[in-house]
Amino acid sequence: MTGIETMEKEQVFGIYDKLKIVDHISNRTNLLAINATIEAIHASELLESFEQIVASNLLIQARILAEILLYDPDFLNRDGAKFAEDCGIEEVFITDADGIIEFTNLSGKKGTRLNSPEFNRILENSGLEIVLPSKESALDNRQYKAVGIGRKDRDGIIQMASHYVRASGQMAINGFGVVTKEAKRLADSVSGISAKMMKETEEFASSDGNKQQLSEYYDKIHSSVSDLSIIARQINLLGISASIEAAHSTNSKLNFDNLLNTHMVVEANLAAALVEKMPNITCDDIVDLAKHTGIGEFWITDENGVVELTNVKGGKGFKFLDEGQTAPYMRILGNPDLVVTAPPAKRALDGRVFKYAAVSRREKTGIFQIGIPSKLYGDSTSKGFSEVAKQIKGLAEQLKNTNNDIDEMLGRLDAALA
Repeated sequence: MTGIETMEKEQVFGIYDKLKIVDHISNRTNLLAINATIEAIHASELLESFEQIVASNLLIQARILAEILLYDPDFLNRDGAKFAEDCGIEEVFITDADGIIEFTNLSGKKGTRLNSPEFNRILENSGLEIVLPSKESALDNRQYKAVGIGRKDRDGIIQMASHYVRASGQMAINGFGVVTKEAKRLADSVSGISAKMMKETEEFASSDGNKQQLSEYYDKIHSSVSDLSIIARQINLLGISASIEAAHSTNSKLNFDNLLNTHMVVEANLAAALVEKMPNITCDDIVDLAKHTGIGEFWITDENGVVELTNVKGGKGFKFLDEGQTAPYMRILGNPDLVVTAPPAKRALDGRVFKYAAVSRREKTGIFQIGIPSKLYGDSTSKGFSEVAKQIKGLAEQLKNTNNDIDEMLGRLDAALA
């Protein structure tokens, strides 16, 4: 490079160094595209869990009802609609050995035959637990889910069903799918432009470096800088879009928690109705009940909040307090109509993540709490989406600043050409 001054050489070498940063930004953007794919997969797992949660909880409710039939022979004489309303059950059918409905909360159905060939198979094999695929309503986005199991007191079918709304968070998955594709496209564009600019810089650096060559080099690089400026703005807009999808993901977390709350309250009410009919129940019985129904934990207290019945080893005698994690549940002692739920959290007892719901005992004053092992669902997904969005916007800003630096160096080269 004998034809240009030292200052111009420094500008060209400076541009080359900045192009290395641009190439690094391209690689980072490509990695973010991969991360966006991973977060979308996590969100998909959360949304797929909606139907699984409804199915597993309906089965738990049916199993508890099967236990109630064992201990309460007069149960079938109850008002089905009132019992379902008190417990929060949406739809229940209990049939005899011929599939004739003996108990239900739906008007006009008692005495009719259960119209389900799938569930009628249970009459031939009482050990079956059948979960039907969800059906979508033609009028709205609600899904109908039904399960069936065999009675334990005699031959017959217990069918439980409910509706649920498909998660709006599907928008986040679809949106992040777009983010993934666009991030990959922009990363490839930046990579292609930076590779082209580096090659042109290397070629110019190895040339004689006369003013004609410098002018041609300037024109090529200046055009590419304009392209990078446009891409930087596109990446920033992509980051804004990713932030919006992160908000949609957070909504799914709330919907998921509400869905669990609904079903766990039903289970707590049903289990409380069962325990009411078992005056001599022991902790060993609670252990068996947990195994038979699928409920993770029972914490049943006296009027002072001291645990009398539980399936947790060493849990008997544990005292609920008016402070800390148990404080909200203590309010049930003063208000038996109160229902208390909480999102999954690490409990102070052992650090494990559990979700709890509680109602009042029926046979005496006390708290009837059930719990399920859980995970901090949605946190990693929404935080992951938010982090990807933040990093995308950060890379856009870095690309803009680096591009501006290159443009300033080109300005000095342009001055040398004047």
